[in-house]
Amino acid sequence: MTVFSAQVLTDDCLHSFPQTDRQTGSVLAAAMTGASSFIRQQGCDPDIIARSVGLQIADDLPPTLALRLEDYCNLFEEVARQSGRYDTGLVYGQQFQPDQLGLIGYIALTSATLGDALVNLAELFPYHQKATQTRLVRMPGGFRIEYRITDPLISRRAQDAELTMGMFCNVFRRALGKSWHPDAVWFEHPCQSTAADYAAAFDAPVFFQRGTTALLFSDIGLDVPMPAANAGLLSVLRESLTRLDHSQHLTTDGRDDLLLLARREVRTMLPQGIVKLPVLAEKLGVPRWTLQRRLESIGVTYTNLVDETHRSLAQTYLRQKGVSIGEIAYLLGYSEVSAFSRAFRKWYGVSPQAFRKEL
Repeated sequence: MTVFSAQVLTDDCLHSFPQTDRQTGSVLAAAMTGASSFIRQQGCDPDIIARSVGLQIADDLPPTLALRLEDYCNLFEEVARQSGRYDTGLVYGQQFQPDQLGLIGYIALTSATLGDALVNLAELFPYHQKATQTRLVRMPGGFRIEYRITDPLISRRAQDAELTMGMFCNVFRRALGKSWHPDAVWFEHPCQSTAADYAAAFDAPVFFQRGTTALLFSDIGLDVPMPAANAGLLSVLRESLTRLDHSQHLTTDGRDDLLLLARREVRTMLPQGIVKLPVLAEKLGVPRWTLQRRLESIGVTYTNLVDETHRSLAQTYLRQKGVSIGEIAYLLGYSEVSAFSRAFRKWYGVSPQAFRKEL
């Protein structure tokens, strides 16, 4: 079998990821290939989703354009919320092929063997997606490839983790055939969908609320050649990816930027209680009437902005089983659990406890 290089770690160093300087997350736009048509297949309107998350959704974006990772994660969380399909990440990842992933995908495909592809994937994925750590770890009888977003401001990332594991699976399948499946899959987050959905995606045991997200696999087949192996092209691709500048983020027009900034600021202000328009305007550095007018120009009222943030975060927190109802009420700015429960029942027709029980 392939003899891995020093990038492979052993189980005795798994207690924590190595500390790195804090980065703001970004991801190359190739990771959004086909997203517009996929969103329509889920029964959602890409334009509505785009306005909700403040991200331009188009199939013709340059694949090396850097997008805000938080926006990318929120995109799939919002599709899941609006469609009611919480297997969104699973489905998107399973249909996403390595050659759609841009430079990092082609690096895997042009590697000499599957084992080499995995080493390259673990080593170079953080160049494709910043504020992210990937590791290849030796275990008894095999290995696991770990994945974790390190940007502390990105809390809604379950769909992203599930789609990423699907993308990783397809690297294996390109070498070993469509019937390949992992030995097991780990996720940091609680279960998002049904057991049948996870079985359809991975055909393997799936474990939740683990210390990291990871794909576990045996050492069989790691010396199988990658179908598109090309040492010369691989060298060029590696050089291109590692030299990319993520500082040039996708910029939407000023109106969308303002909506994105306002939504983020509202989220940070909620635990303080009532979010007042003058305070929000001051934090954004614009006059109150200017903020109000610019929001209305893109079809968003201040009240709707705050309500939508409340509703979205309430669902997100309730899916995190380790967060109590009382803590959620505090995080959303309610002084009492009863007030939060009344608001939640008004939004969704059930109590927070009933909603969580159905997950």
